[in-house]
Amino acid sequence: MTVKRGDIFALLGPNGSGKSTSIKILLSLVRPDSGNIEIFGDQFDYNPNKILSRIGSLVESPAFYERISAINNLSILTVYSGIKKTEEELMETIALVGLESRAYSKVSSFSSGMKQRLGIAQALLHGPELIILDEPFSGLDPQGVRDIRNLINKLNKDKVITVMISSHQLDEIESLANRMIIINN
Repeated sequence: MTVKRGDIFALLGPNGSGKSTSIKILLSLVRPDSGNIEIFGDQFDYNPNKILSRIGSLVESPAFYERISAINNLSILTVYSGIKKTEEELMETIALVGLESRAYSKVSSFSSGMKQRLGIAQALLHGPELIILDEPFSGLDPQGVRDIRNLINKLNKDKVITVMISSHQLDEIESLANRMIIINN
């Protein structure tokens, strides 16, 4: 498969078809049995850290410290990742995902959709060129799905971030992705 710069590219297929496994291979969380991976024009096997530093991801459900605020969660994550961000820069990221009014609220008070958006904020902390989102609509109500869809479009158009999404929801992918591949078995 080929993902082009500026795409909103979808991996589409039923549960168990290999979408999440493909994403985990691209993120170096699982080793492939065979084949070659080239990302940003570089062979993945030769310099994975250089490549991964240019990718943000949200695989499965985001996990945060529930008893502290969104901004404190992101602050802790920057320390763990060795990223230097001021509180103002963290607020810009939180505003980008539409959570500015809840930046100082405990994550335990967040809906599933708000946690997904905070997870996307986490994926954006280091300014990636590509974000990979594994089933970003899973478990969301219709408003949450619309919010995530609008956020993905905004990131792609305004921030010129290439987006790769996995999903089994054809209707959402058809309205969002400009290119897709269907995986089965």
